[in-house]
Amino acid sequence: MVKEDIFKEDIIREAQKLFQLYGLKKTTMEDIAKALGKGKSTLYYYYQSKELIFEEVLQRELQEVFRQTQIAVESVESAEEKLKVFAVTRIKVLSNMLNLYRLVCGEFVEQIPCGRVLFNEYSQLEINLIRSILLYGIEKGEFNQEIEQEMDLLPSVVVSSIRGIERDFFNDKLVGLENRIGAISNLFMKGLKKTYQ
Repeated sequence: MVKEDIFKEDIIREAQKLFQLYGLKKTTMEDIAKALGKGKSTLYYYYQSKELIFEEVLQRELQEVFRQTQIAVESVESAEEKLKVFAVTRIKVLSNMLNLYRLVCGEFVEQIPCGRVLFNEYSQLEINLIRSILLYGIEKGEFNQEIEQEMDLLPSVVVSSIRGIERDFFNDKLVGLENRIGAISNLFMKGLKKTYQ
């Protein structure tokens, strides 16, 4: 790695910590420079604004959450378990990445230029992963073939449902997460496995 790349990694790492502690509004370029033991002018050489640094922090968090979620999903066999693992892993990993969680909840979507784009990218990754799980479940005979007709909408509904309940988990500090996801998953499974009349 080139010395400049190493320093950019240091910037992102320190900025991530500060953004998690103080948020985007309260963190300044001076705070980030001070955490690095450098002057603001050095920081401006690499990034024109704290928003650009924040965008990169979010992008990296997004990639990491999705990578960990995908690994967890691939580690189990059944489509039902894949859906449960998707929800549990996503929520646990997001809870450790407050910047991305705030984006997913919509707090930063309008505040930073790339907020909407990052939110949409992240959403599309999740929707595509859920779609692949649902199709896998149909292929393996776990889910009713007729849900394939709903594949344009169903993955988005699943992702939105998980987002809708995750705020409660964060407020309760993830107490009973697996049990709650299990109950929700059982509800989904009944609908996915149901024979349509």
